Amino acid sequence: MDNEIKQEQHVSMAEVEEPSSGSVLCSINHPLQLPEATDQKEVVLHILQAARVQPAAVMPVLTVMLQQDDVSVWQKVAMYHSLRAMLEHGLEVGPVQDLILVASRQLRATSEQGVPRELQVAASSTLATFARHHFNPIMTELQRQLKPFTQPDEFLLLTLGKMAANNVYGCVPFLGITLTTLQTTMRRMEDGRRRRALCMGECCSKLDPLDGAGPKAAIYLLNNFAVWKGNGKCFFRVAPLEQICEAIRIYLRSWERSSHPRLRVQQFSTYLLPLYACITHTWLPGSDVQVKLAILKVLSPMLRILLTQREHQVQIHDDLSLLMAQYESNLEATHITKILGQILEASLVNNNPIPSMHVEPLACILTHQHKNVHPGALISLPKLNSSLQLARSHPSELMGFFQVKLDENEEDLRVVLLVLLSIIIGAQLPELWTRRQMCVKATKVVLSDNAIRVRFAMLQVIGKLLQAGYLEKVEGWPLNYISLQLAISARQLGCSTLSLPLGGLEEKAIQRASTDALQVAVASGRGTSQELWGKLLSYLMQPHLTGCATSLCHTLRLLAEQRMRRAVEDGLEAVDSPTPQELLARLLSLVVSPFEGSGRGTAVLLLLQALRLEIYKNVAKQWWVEVPALVHLLEGHSKYTLEQATWKHRLLEFLKKSLWRNQDGGWNLDLGHELAKQMGNYPSSSAEKEFLYKALGTALSTVGDMDGVMLHLQELLLSADYADEDQRESLCWCLAYCGEGQFPAILKALSHFEEEISKGEDSALLHFSQDLQQPGRGRVKSALLLLYSSATIRAPPDQLLLHLTADVLPKILHHFTTASWEGAKDPELILSFTRCVSEICLSIQGGGEAITFLLPHKRALVDHLMGILKTQPLDALMSPAPQKVMVALRHLRRVVPNLGYVYPPGYTPEHLEMHEKKLYNGGKSKVPEALSHEENRELIELCLAYLFALPPVELMNSASELLYTGTMASLAELVKSLLEEKEDREDAGSQRIQEAFQLLWYWLISEREWERARAMQLAARLLKEYHPRITASPKVSYGQYSHLVGTLGPFTYDTHGAIRQAAGDCIRTLLNIQGIITLQTPQGRRDDWKLHRILQDLHSECQREAHSASFQLAKMVSRTIPHEEVLTFMCSLMEQLGTVSVSCDRAAILWFEVMVGERDPDLRGKICDLVAFICASVQHSEDPAQCLSLARAMATLSKYHLKTVCASLLDQPLLQDRARKELWAALITRTESCASILKYLLRRLRAEGRAGEANGGGGLHGLVLSALQEVVVSLNGDAQLLPLLPELCHLLLIRLSRDPDAEAQAPALILERNENIVTPHRQTSGVLQAVFHKALPKVATELDLGDTWHLLAEPCSFLKGVAQLARALGCSAIPLLDGLLSLLLPSLNSSSAASRDLSLFFCAELTGHPLLHEPQMRQLLLHQLLTRSRDGDATTRLLAVRGLGNVAKCAPEEAKKQQKALLASLLEAAGEAASSEVVRESLLALNKVLGCLGGRRLGHTLQVVARQALLHLQQADAALRAAAFELIGHLAKVARTKRIRAFAKEVRDVSTALLLHLQDPSPAVAQACSTAFILCAPFLSLKDLSLGMDPELSMDTPGTQHFVLMDRICQQLSSGLWVGRAGSFLPSGDSLIFGHSQARMDPALLEVLTAEVPKYMCCPWEEIQIAACKLAGVLAENMDPQRLGQLDLRPLLQSLHSLCGDCCAALDVAAMEAINTIRQKRRVAEQQAKPGCWVGGHQQRPSLSGWSFC
Repeated sequence: MDNEIKQEQHVSMAEVEEPSSGSVLCSINHPLQLPEATDQKEVVLHILQAARVQPAAVMPVLTVMLQQDDVSVWQKVAMYHSLRAMLEHGLEVGPVQDLILVASRQLRATSEQGVPRELQVAASSTLATFARHHFNPIMTELQRQLKPFTQPDEFLLLTLGKMAANNVYGCVPFLGITLTTLQTTMRRMEDGRRRRALCMGECCSKLDPLDGAGPKAAIYLLNNFAVWKGNGKCFFRVAPLEQICEAIRIYLRSWERSSHPRLRVQQFSTYLLPLYACITHTWLPGSDVQVKLAILKVLSPMLRILLTQREHQVQIHDDLSLLMAQYESNLEATHITKILGQILEASLVNNNPIPSMHVEPLACILTHQHKNVHPGALISLPKLNSSLQLARSHPSELMGFFQVKLDENEEDLRVVLLVLLSIIIGAQLPELWTRRQMCVKATKVVLSDNAIRVRFAMLQVIGKLLQAGYLEKVEGWPLNYISLQLAISARQLGCSTLSLPLGGLEEKAIQRASTDALQVAVASGRGTSQELWGKLLSYLMQPHLTGCATSLCHTLRLLAEQRMRRAVEDGLEAVDSPTPQELLARLLSLVVSPFEGSGRGTAVLLLLQALRLEIYKNVAKQWWVEVPALVHLLEGHSKYTLEQATWKHRLLEFLKKSLWRNQDGGWNLDLGHELAKQMGNYPSSSAEKEFLYKALGTALSTVGDMDGVMLHLQELLLSADYADEDQRESLCWCLAYCGEGQFPAILKALSHFEEEISKGEDSALLHFSQDLQQPGRGRVKSALLLLYSSATIRAPPDQLLLHLTADVLPKILHHFTTASWEGAKDPELILSFTRCVSEICLSIQGGGEAITFLLPHKRALVDHLMGILKTQPLDALMSPAPQKVMVALRHLRRVVPNLGYVYPPGYTPEHLEMHEKKLYNGGKSKVPEALSHEENRELIELCLAYLFALPPVELMNSASELLYTGTMASLAELVKSLLEEKEDREDAGSQRIQEAFQLLWYWLISEREWERARAMQLAARLLKEYHPRITASPKVSYGQYSHLVGTLGPFTYDTHGAIRQAAGDCIRTLLNIQGIITLQTPQGRRDDWKLHRILQDLHSECQREAHSASFQLAKMVSRTIPHEEVLTFMCSLMEQLGTVSVSCDRAAILWFEVMVGERDPDLRGKICDLVAFICASVQHSEDPAQCLSLARAMATLSKYHLKTVCASLLDQPLLQDRARKELWAALITRTESCASILKYLLRRLRAEGRAGEANGGGGLHGLVLSALQEVVVSLNGDAQLLPLLPELCHLLLIRLSRDPDAEAQAPALILERNENIVTPHRQTSGVLQAVFHKALPKVATELDLGDTWHLLAEPCSFLKGVAQLARALGCSAIPLLDGLLSLLLPSLNSSSAASRDLSLFFCAELTGHPLLHEPQMRQLLLHQLLTRSRDGDATTRLLAVRGLGNVAKCAPEEAKKQQKALLASLLEAAGEAASSEVVRESLLALNKVLGCLGGRRLGHTLQVVARQALLHLQQADAALRAAAFELIGHLAKVARTKRIRAFAKEVRDVSTALLLHLQDPSPAVAQACSTAFILCAPFLSLKDLSLGMDPELSMDTPGTQHFVLMDRICQQLSSGLWVGRAGSFLPSGDSLIFGHSQARMDPALLEVLTAEVPKYMCCPWEEIQIAACKLAGVLAENMDPQRLGQLDLRPLLQSLHSLCGDCCAALDVAAMEAINTIRQKRRVAEQQAKPGCWVGGHQQRPSLSGWSFC
């Protein structure tokens, strides 16, 4: 809301001032309304755009808005930035007078006026920027505001400083008045903020960044940050006074560029001197730390101007005490020292030295600043300049001060003074030369001080004295002091360095300082004596001076050159120095690490070059060429570029050439001894010791004395520490280099060594001698293996041929096998053996083609290597043994067997024969050296099994990962070498590729992804190796190529990125091998680049990118498959399904889809074969996932060739049901052609049906039905099925009606007992069931409950099922019924009985359907039903009878017309004795017919129908009994007056059944009986009882109410009136049952009941038997005794006696009670014959136990 008000105000303001600027105001106001968090650059850009459109209108608008109070600070700052941007971009910004006034007012506002400092900074910067083009008005305004004797505003001073910096020459005329005004204001300036503003500047933040900051932090900000950002605040350091001084200096340097009259430095000094005086004398002493820092910073530019005038220097010199006093404050001394340095420098320039009284205080201050400085440490430049300037101005006073202070016994002070003295002497000041003795005298004061720092500083001073020439020679006290310091350091370093300060680093520094001093002395020509030469050589030989070797070598080289020059003139005197061999051995050990010690290698080589003529005359004949070459090599490299091995090789070659030129073999042997001595100076792991061993071997190889060499080697072997791996390795190198010239001597030395160690063979440890260590046997054996193999590395081929098979290999095998019992799993022994085999094989291969070896031990070596690999653990890769084994196998395999020998000189065939006898014990070797192809495969499989079974690399540590990488590389080389056979064949490369993939296939389909990754990486590596070697064209057969890319394709979407990458690499290599992608053509290069990008995406962790890359690769590969190999490629893809992982299956399907889409024309003749392959794969597969993937492939194929795929699938008669279901389900669920598939199957079903009719059976009919069922079941919803539903149901129903012969072939009993037998009917019924469950689930559920499908599946009950189906469809309002009826109605007139019956009985259940309302249709239907009700089987008659009832119900008029025939048919059916169902349906139909005809038309038929119903009241079928009772009740409804008596007679006959079946066990029968009893009661004169009878009487399970009803009926029939017993209790509900009206008595009916009751006692239902017993008791009780006595009760009593003792207790009790009642009634009858048996006019009846009325 506020923003809206502001906008309205701005708009109104613009309208008043300038109506045309409304659009400009909107364009400016819109960006200003942005949130304050928005970057102001965006606002500035919007305003600039508006200014470019109307530049003259923007400036006034902004000026007016800057004066508005409702405009926020953020907006005003943005406006100022916009104004500056407009000026910088060259836009029109006039007029500026109003803006100057506004900005001046805002920058001069105080904090009480509410103007933030950010706004003041923006205003100040804007004025400074505008001053470049509008200088005079702005300077005028600022000068007008800068008033004398008035405290200036902070930002006014800041703006003046900025303007002075931006416009030097324009400000010069105003500087005088500005500085004069400042002189008047500075005296009264007490505010620290204004002082800082003048000297340092100010910030834009409301808080000063220096408030609360310490001195160091404040100086850091002052010195390093012109703009500092922190916590969202930005600070600007602008020092006005400093800017003015800098402007003055610029003007003085280039005054000629100014247009104003020249001003000289004296004039500016006059203005600045009062300011300087005020600042130093008034502000500096009493200000706080921050102000002092600002003052010290601004003094420096002021002094640069003031010190140029000699007249001002005196006043400034007087202020030195004041400046030096500031050191005592908590200030950083840098600024103070810098100012003092300026003063001292100016005094030297003007030759006006400072007063002497200030020298000592100043020297003390400078010394104090260097306190705790370490000798050799860097000193800051201001401090250093101050010391040097002081030494130049007052050298004598300063040296005197140093001498006095050095005499004081204070270590820190002495160190500082010596450091300063060395710096001053090193500067070689001319003022100090005449006072050099004072320097030497001051130095000697501290000669006796043994402090480490003092010693080091003293050595530095001596070096400077020698260098500057203050000392004439080093001999004397300097050399003695240096020697003493070296001796002290040697003694100190001889002890443990842990006890020394800093680990002995200080003593080492003293050594370097000493040698540097000596080097300076020699270089300056102040040290050339023999004494110095001998000492330097002795120093060089000392191991503890190795760190100083560079300096010593340089010194010795210089001194040697001087000696050689003197030797030419005077000759050389003998000096006690090391022997040439000792010196050469020492120098060789030093030159091993050439870049250590600041170029030690070059220094040593140059020293050797200098010693060439004096010491090494015979050895160094070619050193003048060789040494410079080595030096040149070092100069062109560093320690990071020159490999250590290369350098050592060059040194050894240099040594070898030098020694071979020496004819004195003893000299070389002595050199070997000296080299052996030098080994003790270095640890075993050092590069120097390893080189010394190699140099020793080289030296021994040049010695002609074999015995001397052997003795030396024996001593070396016996003294070696075999527990030290580095020493053992170095010893092997020694033997390797020695073997080049002394191979037999080495073998003899090793034999002697074996004899020595064999003395302790039986002991647990080996004892060599007293001085020999005691390693374990396995370690010594390992060492012996390496020693033997190392000796063969450089051995001459002829000597190797003589001794390898006879002396070397047997001993190697012996040592390995004899050590196995103790260390078979010893990793060291295993590694030694594998390395031994590799080195021997390399030695053999290095012998050249002229020498070919017969290696009889090859198979034994292979067996040992295989045994080693088998014993390696598979849980982790902890040892390099597997890699070494594979390397050894590869090298061993390359030793090609050949029986042809080229004998060396002196080697005759007799020697060969003797040699072979020795090897084979007098016989010839029968074992071939070469391994067979099967053995090679076994070897490869073993190596693959070991390496691939290791845990994944992710679970390995870094060491194991490195081991794995090396082992994988070795395995690849081994496999490649073992597969390189039959190279002369044209298809050798193709065969190798095929064999490689056969070997790797087991691992490529592994469930473990790391195993697959390793196998795929190895395959990619092998393919890349084979690619350059394959030269045939085509290089790989097209069939093999298609199979390979089809196999590799699914791996491009594996879960592991390395597998995808390796698979892509394999495919790329195959494409290159085939020549499909070449770099010779532009298209080939584009394809190669595209393939490269695809392979990069394959390695991506993003699944989407990997999927896209696999898809692109599939498209590229699919275009390269030849036409005839398309089927091979696609079958290869299908073969991969289910073999690896789900991801690979997806990739296989993806590639399959791409292939189908890209090569659709080429697949037209191959669809059937492809479908057959998929079907066979599904049938033989037990993996559900694989079957699902194959089915998906089938679905993909059907998208392009639906009919062909469906036809091919139907043409697979041997396909299992499971496979068939899966494939059809996939077709329907994974394609969008559900309707097409259904229509195709319907056509096939119709065609097969016609073929079946023509040929007596359809061969594919069952397959089509099965397919149709799976398709329907697999449908996703009913949308596709509903349009075809009527036709489909009609076809299936026709199929069910026309194929009754299939079941006839199997016995009916078998079909009934085994429901699993699939018959055509059952199959068709199953399809129909599936259709209804999918399209009409509610109807299907109802049909399931009625067992409809079972009825339809059996031919004998098919029509029943059709009727149930019709009834279910009729009850549901669905459109299917109309379509189905329209298809079935024409069949009513069909000549086929099956079709006619199907249509007839389906329509008979739907007679109320609108399609059947036509009279002709109803007549036809009624006629056929009447016909079928008389003939046919029971099912046909049953359905016909039911149909007649339905027609009568729905078409009463037609029924009345055919009444006679209708009743006759129904009565005939009711009399059917064979089928109770037919009878039941006929009774139900009669019921319906009677309902439409009424009683008037029945006549005599009524009695016939009633008698027919009476016949079925005792049927076992409950439904039939219920139908009979219902018919009786309905007859009672329709009976007319004319036929009442006749019908009443029929009712009297059925009265017992009506009374007893109220307790029928079937609820339906009991309910029907209750209804019939109520309707028939009037015919029995029981109307009153029927009116009050409870409707729930049929549900009276205990029978209490039923008994009461029977009792009442009997009482009424016997007396006409029911009278309650005296004392009896009637329940409250009896009023609902019993009425008290008068009724007619009917004793005859009681007699009928009595006669009929025994029949029901024999019925199969216990409930009715119990009711009959109770009725018998009630009849006996209510009947007149006399009349009862007249009746024949024997049948009744017999029936009752037969029920006594029944297993049912209730029945037994009821029968006994009835018998007792009859007996009591007889006794009463007998007593009535006697007089006096009446009481109160009524016959007294005895109470009957067990009867009570509830």
